[in-house]
Amino acid sequence: MVYVEKIKVKGRTYYKLAHTLKKAGRITHQSRYLGRKLPPPRKLEKLREEFLQEIRPARYRYLSAEDVFKIEQKKTAYRRELQRLSPLESQKRLTEFIIRFTYDSSKLAGVPVTLRQTSLILKEGLIPKGIKSLTTIKELENHQKGIMAITTYHGPLHLPFIKKLHALLLAGVDDSIAGKTRAELQRNVKLAGTVYVPPPWTETRKGFQYFFRWYNAEKRKLHPLELAALVHLKLISLQPFVDGNSRLSRLLMNWIFWKKGYHPVHIPVEDLENYYAALDRYQIERNEKPFIEYIKKKYFLS
Repeated sequence: MVYVEKIKVKGRTYYKLAHTLKKAGRITHQSRYLGRKLPPPRKLEKLREEFLQEIRPARYRYLSAEDVFKIEQKKTAYRRELQRLSPLESQKRLTEFIIRFTYDSSKLAGVPVTLRQTSLILKEGLIPKGIKSLTTIKELENHQKGIMAITTYHGPLHLPFIKKLHALLLAGVDDSIAGKTRAELQRNVKLAGTVYVPPPWTETRKGFQYFFRWYNAEKRKLHPLELAALVHLKLISLQPFVDGNSRLSRLLMNWIFWKKGYHPVHIPVEDLENYYAALDRYQIERNEKPFIEYIKKKYFLS
């Protein structure tokens, strides 16, 4: 944690930024001189972020120091903006995000709905003309519940949480597969529009074991944006459930953003081709970086 420290030298008062870190039983101190007067709050926050970047170990796999600085700047601006909002404004902002995120994520998953229909269903509680199936309404309402679940869950990322979130998405849509993995159902899946073939159901248990070992080893090493993008990428590639994997993966990505205090990310349906191209680079070529770059761009546009 970076904090402001006031010191006196020969009767004069000076200020500096300070950081104390305890590692392997040793305490280290680092500081940066500010001067005899504290800078204005906005300038101080910028100096604090710059200092943090200087002392933070170069541990990020795919993000440059400049990337991280810009991401943290956006995070700071986002948190400031939230603090200025009244409770009513905060609720309105969340509602707008839920509608747009639900629309895009549902369309990406093949749900036949428009943005206006999504708004009428989730915001007004109306059944718009053109909706031919009550299942469509249920899918949108379930996704809304999924978003609310990720904003209130503070536990670990483990299989019970993932299965519970999947059950929320598929409840009343297909109860026979809701919350049940492919290993439990003993079913394989095929993906349209790609040469990528997901692992057979017999390998999904091992796939989950590998995923959780990876996550627990890397969650404190990777930058939160890298971690969120890779959770999304690895789960959607494993396809651990018969249906709902893409919506689930995007929700879990935003769960990480949300709990770490970063702006959530939505992938617009209009960008479907670029989204799939970034997925292909990993699923076919095993190259993670293009997907990290893709999510980074969407983060700055969100």
